[in-house]
Amino acid sequence: MEIKIEAIVEEVKKLKDRSYTTFCSQLINLTRQIESSTMLRGPYRLVLDSNIVMRLESLRQGKVAEGVLSTLLAFFFVKTLPFHIDIVVRPVVFYEFLRLRNVRNLRDHWQEIKSIKSLVEDSLEVTLFFDGIETYEGAEHYLEMIGRDSKKIADTLRNYKARDWRFDFMRPPSGYSGFPTNDGRLLVPPFFAAQELYEAIQLEYFHEPLARIFFTKHIERHLAEHPDNDMTIIDRFADDTDYLLTKILRVTTKGNLEGLADIDVLSICNLQTQFAHQAHGRYAPASIGMSIDENLGRALRYYSTLRLTSPQFGGTSDPEILEQHKAGLESFIEDQRRFQEGERRLVSTREKLGEFFQRLNSLGIFREP
Repeated sequence: MEIKIEAIVEEVKKLKDRSYTTFCSQLINLTRQIESSTMLRGPYRLVLDSNIVMRLESLRQGKVAEGVLSTLLAFFFVKTLPFHIDIVVRPVVFYEFLRLRNVRNLRDHWQEIKSIKSLVEDSLEVTLFFDGIETYEGAEHYLEMIGRDSKKIADTLRNYKARDWRFDFMRPPSGYSGFPTNDGRLLVPPFFAAQELYEAIQLEYFHEPLARIFFTKHIERHLAEHPDNDMTIIDRFADDTDYLLTKILRVTTKGNLEGLADIDVLSICNLQTQFAHQAHGRYAPASIGMSIDENLGRALRYYSTLRLTSPQFGGTSDPEILEQHKAGLESFIEDQRRFQEGERRLVSTREKLGEFFQRLNSLGIFREP
């Protein structure tokens, strides 16, 4: 099913003002997610979020809304880039595509794999790859683990909501990190308290050291919103993201868990973690998160800020320590070189993005303010 860019633009022109505003925001967020990821070395893979697959399902049903249009145009942009980028579906997205169930048997697995493959490939004119779910055995294994993790996560968030989070941020030195005060006590900010109050929930599929940030943010928010806790300290150490991650992974008022796939996307697609993984020439394909969820997009941008800090060395005449300092400095120089390489790719990608938006403008997609 070939879809021409001109046809998409014509559909955009039909959008009402509110939908058009949403479309523009989504398109900017999607292209930003792609653009910023070119700071990493390739090869590249686009990791689809569940909301992308859902919009493509809507398209197949004949529903053409702003989410579909922004997604289609984002993939037109991908095809203008000088990098080869694969399209990947991860196990959690497949689990949500199956409406939160496991595959029943070999035939069921093959039918569902064909279904999602044709959905994505026909809509976007790409080749779709699978990450661990291409076989019945692999899919059954991962989906079973995801199902168990889903229950643990939902139960944990419900327990958080029911718990009394009264907490004294000024306390005697004990098992918490904090700032010593003049009277010998310890000032424990909500963020520090949340790190200590978190108890591992033994996740199987999700990598707990990466996933725990979602849970510590929930704890931090509960601490900050408890009416009996010290608001002076809470305001002083307010979360600078407005507890963004608690809006991504949450239990709805109807008791349903939302944001399961988003844990996966943010865990494997944030630039900070990936830049570290690619150090010292390690082969680690760059994963680009692809989502039209506004909160997840903000989170990806927040965790995609790269900074290099030069190592600080004290004076010494010990030959062994000097050699260690030399190795640390050489490692930093290599990181700096990778960073500069990434900046050049980023400039090139921004030029392509500018050309892409100029083309859209020439087709009359942008309205007068």
